[in-house]
Amino acid sequence: MNYKINFDESIPDMIERLKQEHVQFEITLNKITKYNEENNINKAIETINYMSQPIIKHAVEEEARLMRVIMHNAKEESADSIKIMQEHNWVVDFLKHRVSSLENSIYRQQNKQDKQFEQKTRNEINEFVTNLKEHFEEEEQIVFPLALKADLK
Repeated sequence: MNYKINFDESIPDMIERLKQEHVQFEITLNKITKYNEENNINKAIETINYMSQPIIKHAVEEEARLMRVIMHNAKEESADSIKIMQEHNWVVDFLKHRVSSLENSIYRQQNKQDKQFEQKTRNEINEFVTNLKEHFEEEEQIVFPLALKADLK
């Protein structure tokens, strides 16, 4: 995956694109929830893996571009935006480390039919989906408006 940042894209255009990416991510997150409810944990994890790199690129762009303009032009108002951007740490950690751990555990548990393990895994996937959707909402309500305001200064 190419993490190259386009610094020529205007902040308003970038924010519109990021919002559209949120919409696409939420469609995929809803599929993950559906697979999880159907007890198709393998398909849920496969779908998380599929969206992993685009989400990480999305987060890198937000930090590189939006936080840059916020810190340069609206630093005094940046505390909430910083907190929201710091949430990218748990997202990346889940995508890069926790998902592979879940995959390995599922592989080991497949023959045991451990219902408690399956439920714990489904709960963890549901928590990730819920938290990521909430994160997108926070970005759109707090970070994006501040970045637009800061871009005008």
